[in-house]
Amino acid sequence: MAQFSNFPAATDSDYENATTFLIQNTNGDTRLANLSGLNNNIFGDIQTTFLTILSANILTLNSVPVELIAAQGAGTTIEIMSVSVRATYKAAAYATNTNLQILTSGATNAQFDSASILTSTVNAHWKLAANEPTIAGNTQLIENAAVNVTVATGDPTAGNSDIEVYAMYRVIQL
Repeated sequence: MAQFSNFPAATDSDYENATTFLIQNTNGDTRLANLSGLNNNIFGDIQTTFLTILSANILTLNSVPVELIAAQGAGTTIEIMSVSVRATYKAAAYATNTNLQILTSGATNAQFDSASILTSTVNAHWKLAANEPTIAGNTQLIENAAVNVTVATGDPTAGNSDIEVYAMYRVIQL
């Protein structure tokens, strides 16, 4: 590994405020890098979003899905990378139509879902499972479409708990 003897000693505040730094590749070449370049090249345009859905809206999630991420325009699609849902249990779990989905508008398959979080009888925070379409003609990522929180069939009944949805996603340029 190369020694950098021509550089002054760094203090803790130098590291905390650093936006550029030296990196060394496996060939031993040293390059200057910056945080925005690192983010663009390694992490891409990873974004996060958070949404609280009140019980009154959960009771209509099939007939009136709640938008999690707005459509991003022509030539783009939204890929959800990770989703977790936090349920704050009040007094009654939802009784029917409880397959919570993160679904691109117009798609036939949800990107993520959970058959159990709405039926929870305790405060819970769960990571949802990613789905893969199993039928050749099904769709999941749709150009210029919003991503919604919904349930698979019919509106839920009987429940009164709120949920919070946390998602990490990227917008893909097609």
